[in-house]
Amino acid sequence: MMLIGAYHVVLAFVTALGIGEGLLTLGSTTEATGFILESIDNFLLGFILLYFAYSMYYLVAVPGERRELGQVKIPSGLKVESLDEMKRTILVVIVVSLSVFLLQEITVSEIMFDTPDLFVPLSILAVALAIRLIPWDTASPPADDTKDKLE
Repeated sequence: MMLIGAYHVVLAFVTALGIGEGLLTLGSTTEATGFILESIDNFLLGFILLYFAYSMYYLVAVPGERRELGQVKIPSGLKVESLDEMKRTILVVIVVSLSVFLLQEITVSEIMFDTPDLFVPLSILAVALAIRLIPWDTASPPADDTKDKLE
């Protein structure tokens, strides 16, 4: 997805600069904007796939392996402490991705909105309300030392 996003950025520059259409000719900026927004969507999807894969591995790993993983330098954006934190982050990225998709549709679309086009803004609102209304477990899991002392 990252490579596809990079391809869309290059395509946006080629389209905006009008390369291949003639000398000193500017291309369609609306189409180039659509390519940039599509590349943002691709980057977001690539990031969420990477985040999901890492989070699932880290959450499923046994506690002994977690201590070893703690020594690896990991970007703070990929660290996950609980399943609730992972779910909330994925939902937030879904809201952002849907917002980028809506912006792309508004920017590139040449026709007026129909009734089915209201599904995207309504879904953004529904997911945002769900994020706000779900009682997320903000307490961190007990440390491994406490668990060993209890046994």
